[in-house]
Amino acid sequence: MRKLKPIYKIIFTAIGVAIYIILALSFSTSKAYQKRCRSIKVEILDSNINMFVSAKDVNIILAKNELNVMGYPVKKINSLIIEKEIEKHPSIELAHVYGNVKGSINVRIKQRTPIVRIMPDKGSGYYIDSKGKLMPLSSNYTARVIPVTGYIDRSLKDFRTENLQLEQSDTLLRQIFLLANCIIKDKYWSAVCDQIFIKKNNDIVLIPKIGAKKILLSSNGNYLKDLKTLTTFYKEVLPVIGWEKYKSINLQYNKQIVCK
Repeated sequence: MRKLKPIYKIIFTAIGVAIYIILALSFSTSKAYQKRCRSIKVEILDSNINMFVSAKDVNIILAKNELNVMGYPVKKINSLIIEKEIEKHPSIELAHVYGNVKGSINVRIKQRTPIVRIMPDKGSGYYIDSKGKLMPLSSNYTARVIPVTGYIDRSLKDFRTENLQLEQSDTLLRQIFLLANCIIKDKYWSAVCDQIFIKKNNDIVLIPKIGAKKILLSSNGNYLKDLKTLTTFYKEVLPVIGWEKYKSINLQYNKQIVCK
């Protein structure tokens, strides 16, 4: 037993040192967070993809909602309230706000990602984002996404601004959203697709950059199958018979491609 005493001494000493370090760090961190806010640092995580929001916009949101954090103790700043106000911006999907020991408030922003632009015949246009939510156009930036034209009678003002999530009743817009998702996930058609056109009867027509002037898609909404069929046709048939041979391609017939 006498031989074990030095081991116990080492263990107890190590535990004591660990407790001291934890308490010291806790005290220093607590003291550091009593520092007053000296700066606001804004980071737009996806600014290389979209430029709807800038640091200036975030500062405007804070000022507009009287959330002036400058000079306040970092520990007393309610980051959740700030996050909620920032996330009300129509181009912002997520906001993360946190303070650091240097007396700075950090704001990290993730913008919403539009995948298609709706251009109704009347009223204001808008985007549909990657989450299936409507998104107003921005004066700061125009996203290079697939435009949708034709007989679309619903403008942004027809929706409740507090909830712009697509509903089941929005059949046409949901179909457009599903098609746009399929296109952007397909390397070939994301490069070839130039525009989507909506006919009077709500049939969806794809306007490609090459080949036929218009492609009438199937009415069953199986767009993945349509694009796969078109890819095969474009890669194996059109190069043989000529890219300008057909004016239109119709996929609305079961297991057939009808061309004019």
